[in-house]
Amino acid sequence: MRLPSFNNIVASAAILPPRRMHNPEYNTVQDQLWDYFERLEEYAAAVHWKSNMLSGIRLVAAEFIPGDDEPKIITEGPAADAVARFAGGVGGQSQLIAEMAIHLNVPGEGWLAGYYDERGEELWRVFSADEIRVKKDRYEYRTGEGRQDWQDLGDDSVVIRFWRPDARRGWLARPRAAHALGAMTELDLINKRIMAETASRMASNGIILYDMDRLSFGDTPAPTSIDAPDPFAVVLVDVGSQGMKDPLSSQATIKVPIGISRGEDTSIPLSDFVMPMDLSNPISERILEQRESAIRRIASVLEITTERLTGMAGLSHWGQTQVEESGIQVYVAPDMELLVHALTTGYFIPYMEVTGESTVGPNGGKIVVWYDPSNIVQRPDRSGVATEAYDRMELSPRSYRHEIGFSEGDKPTPEELEEMTDKLERRNAVAQPAEPAGGDEDISTDTANASEPLDIEPDTSADDVAPSAIENEREVRSNG
Repeated sequence: MRLPSFNNIVASAAILPPRRMHNPEYNTVQDQLWDYFERLEEYAAAVHWKSNMLSGIRLVAAEFIPGDDEPKIITEGPAADAVARFAGGVGGQSQLIAEMAIHLNVPGEGWLAGYYDERGEELWRVFSADEIRVKKDRYEYRTGEGRQDWQDLGDDSVVIRFWRPDARRGWLARPRAAHALGAMTELDLINKRIMAETASRMASNGIILYDMDRLSFGDTPAPTSIDAPDPFAVVLVDVGSQGMKDPLSSQATIKVPIGISRGEDTSIPLSDFVMPMDLSNPISERILEQRESAIRRIASVLEITTERLTGMAGLSHWGQTQVEESGIQVYVAPDMELLVHALTTGYFIPYMEVTGESTVGPNGGKIVVWYDPSNIVQRPDRSGVATEAYDRMELSPRSYRHEIGFSEGDKPTPEELEEMTDKLERRNAVAQPAEPAGGDEDISTDTANASEPLDIEPDTSADDVAPSAIENEREVRSNG
C-alpha cells in the first residue's frame, strides 16, 4: 500500500512559549463552526465519524528515507519505546487522537499540552482556545465557569499548537469546514423550518365545528352568553395542550374546537355544524430535496460520503469506521499527517533530545512519529494465497501474519515454538509404519496384518501447524 510521504516542509505545528502574542483565541468563523458543531447534528455526525475512524489508527516510530514511498516502521529500540510510552500507551493515544481530530475538523486548530499532575504523573490533553490562556508569562487552563477557575500548567509543561494552514497565510488556521458555512446555514434554516411545521401540525391538527347552543360536555350546560367560556372547548383545548407536552400521546391528534351558534334557525342540519376541517400543511418534497442537497455539499467539503451523514445503505455514521485501502489517502492521510507532524515536533524530538537518544535511523534517515492504519482498513481476503506462498517459503512470517489478520504480538515465543516442534515430531513418529523386527516370518506377519488399523491413538492435542510453517519460523529466528 502506497501512502503519501511525510511532509516536513509545511509547518503545521509549533511549540509555543508562554507569551502574550501566543495567547489562544478564535475568530468569528471558528466560533460559528463550534456553534454548528453543537447544534447541527449532520455536521457533528461527520466530525465524530472522522474522529472515531482516526482513533483506531496506531502510532508508530518510522524512519523517513527521502525517495521511498513511505517511512520504514521501527519496531524496536529507543524510538519505538518513546512512541509506545506517549500518553500512557495505545488507550491514551487513541483518545488523544480522537480529540485532536475534532479540533482539526471544527476550528481547524488546537493546543496539545503535556504537563504533570499533583502526583507527578505525566498527562497529555487537548485544549481549545476557550480552555487555555497566557497570563504573566505562564500557561493556565480552565477548570470551571468561574473567573477564578484557572490552574497553572506548571514549569515543566509544554504547549504545542497544531493547525491546518491557510493557503494564503500559512501561520493562520483555515478550517476545512469554513468552506461549507453556506450549506450549514441553509441546512440549519431548513431543519428549523421542518421542526416548526412539525410542532405546528401537532398543535393544530385541524378544526372541528360544533353547535355550541345544543352540544354540551357531559352534565355541563352550554354557555349562556357569548363572552362566557365554553366548557366543551375548554376541555378539548386542555386535552390538546397535554398532547403538546407528550407528542406520543393520543391527545396530540386533537383538533381545535370552534363553537358556532345557530340561534333560533333550526333549518340548518346539526351535522353541518359538527364537522372536521383539515388544516394540515405537510412538509413539501422541495424542502426535503433542498435539505439533501445541503447535506451533500457539506459532505463534499468535509471529504466524506453522503451516506456517512444520512445513514443510508445500512451505514451508521457513528459506528462505521472501516474504509477501503483506496480511501486511506482521502480519509486518513490529510489529517493524520498533520497530527503525527505535531507529535513529532512537540513530543518525539524534544523527548529524544532530553534522553540523549538519536533521531537518525539505521539507514541515515530522520526518525518521525508515523501511523499504521491497518486496524481500520478493509483488506481483500488473501489468506489462502498467503498460506500457499508461506508454505513455499516465498513469504516471510511477519507478512504472513499480517495477511491473515494477526499482529507481531501473536507470534509464538521460543518456548511455544519448541513445544509445537516436539509435538509435531511425535505426531510424525506415530504416523510412521512399524519397522519389521527381522526374519521372513516377521515380514509375512506384518503383511498379513497390514489391512488392520494400528491400535495407536496419535497426539492430536497440538494445533494443526504445517511442518513448513514451523521450519520457516525456526529458520527466521535462527537468522535473526
